[in-house]
Amino acid sequence: MEQQRTVLVASGTVHCHCEMLFTFNIPINTRLLVVDPALFFLPHQPRNISTLVFTTLYKNYQPHTHTTNQTNQQPTLTIIPLTTENMSSLSTAYPTDGEVIDIGGSFINLTFVDDQLPKAFLGKGDFPKEVAYTSGMEKWNAIADKSYQTSDEMAIIKATAKQVVQQLKSGTHIIDLGAANSKKFEPYVHEFIAQSKECVYVALDLSHASLVEHIAKAKATFPGVKCIGLWGSFEQGDVYFNKTRPTARLFLSLGSIFYNAPDSMAKDRCVEFKGHMTPVDRLIVGQDGPTGAEASQAHAAYNTVEYDAFFTTYLQGLQDHAGIVGANPKTAWTVESKLNKAMHYFDVTANHDMNCTKFGIHVAAGTVFKMFKSWKRYEGDIYQLTNEVGLKIETLGKAENSGMRQYIIKAAEN
Repeated sequence: MEQQRTVLVASGTVHCHCEMLFTFNIPINTRLLVVDPALFFLPHQPRNISTLVFTTLYKNYQPHTHTTNQTNQQPTLTIIPLTTENMSSLSTAYPTDGEVIDIGGSFINLTFVDDQLPKAFLGKGDFPKEVAYTSGMEKWNAIADKSYQTSDEMAIIKATAKQVVQQLKSGTHIIDLGAANSKKFEPYVHEFIAQSKECVYVALDLSHASLVEHIAKAKATFPGVKCIGLWGSFEQGDVYFNKTRPTARLFLSLGSIFYNAPDSMAKDRCVEFKGHMTPVDRLIVGQDGPTGAEASQAHAAYNTVEYDAFFTTYLQGLQDHAGIVGANPKTAWTVESKLNKAMHYFDVTANHDMNCTKFGIHVAAGTVFKMFKSWKRYEGDIYQLTNEVGLKIETLGKAENSGMRQYIIKAAEN
């Protein structure tokens, strides 16, 4: 009988590494032993064999896993010891260049639809913004293309990309949090190339269709740069980032996302990222903090034709997920844009009775919901939130005609 070959590889997820292995011409029907890579960074710790998983590569490379406690005959193992000395950069942990990894995006509805949405219709929580980013990305992109935030933030990026990349090692992974088909990452890649440094571009997004399109465009623009998509939420990204430690990382949280939450949630986000950051990593955050005349400009941005189309699509998505049948989102609701100090939101009033058939919830005419809350953070607030958790922050730049600023954040020196 021919002996079956087995290869030991460091792995985060089976899908990711089954695809990656084809780049090394490992034949189909090869038996693989998949191991958590963290094991190899703890040289004096015992290896728990219960954490090992067997998988087989088939022609369509869909993994079929079998735990080690099964009674069927196991293959002969050829163990290749992997250590920090002989492991290559973790950029090899990604699959074929141009691919999209599902880090939980295919299961995201279980969180924001099945759990968060019924609570929101009962007035016990906020309506999930994820509905907009999964079902209305083309409308969101139309807003972004004309937004002062986009143009002002891009101007800051172009002016500061050189000094940012000068702080980073060759081989850095550019992690684009909520990529949304934006070109804001491009000046950083151009600067890595100009400084003769290698980089890997990794885009995280909730919308699979948008992510696939975005990665294809990124590869067309930078054919010599490895480009990977991560399909999932920010929370799923956090789990993934904790499992992977490349040479260095440049996290990009652009478009007023990172601090766009109540104080406690924004602080929790800082705490989470403190765990991701090593001394060689950097986090770039773009945040709008308008004051005075700038506040009027910010409010006007929510009252455009493009934003109306986007929000109508958002309401339709909420209705579809809740099972509200026969309601026209343009006439079923009255939508009013509100700006209260540092928070923008929409008052959304039901114009007639509606039933959420999927949740068994009745929405009476006249019910008012606050939807799509957005926090406009000022510079002092951001410094306080960030410094309190033990991260170091500096202002990279401010737009001339708006409250848009960019910040660079790193691990505090001991």
